[in-house]
Parts: sequence; C-alpha cells; structure tokens
Amino acid sequence: MSKEIEVSVKTEHGVRVSISEWDDGGAWLHLQGRNASMSSVLTRDEAQQLFDCLQALLAKEATT
Repeated sequence: MSKEIEVSVKTEHGVRVSISEWDDGGAWLHLQGRNASMSSVLTRDEAQQLFDCLQALLAKEATT
C-alpha cells in the first residue's frame, strides 16, 4: 500500500505552502495567502532543482 506524501507549512507572514505528490514522481506546489492562491505542477527535474536551490540557500545561511 502506497501512502501519498503531503506537507503543508504556514509561514510567519500567513502564507500556506503545500506540496504533494503528482503523477509519476512529480510534485504539486500550492501557495495560498490572504488574497491570492496559486499552484503549479513540477516535473521531477524541476522539483529537484527547487530542492537543490533551497539546500544551497540554507547551507549559505548556516555559514554566515
């Protein structure tokens, strides 16, 4: 039995960021704020690029 991965985080600015599995290894990204809502489907490669950028950003913050 496969469990779908879904994570939702509410930022300190009141924006809810959600990500979940989509089709064959892709991801569905959703941002929802007070007056706006937007979503995008990411391919596996696009999701990996986003992940790599976030890791690089967090690594940079930790060293400064």
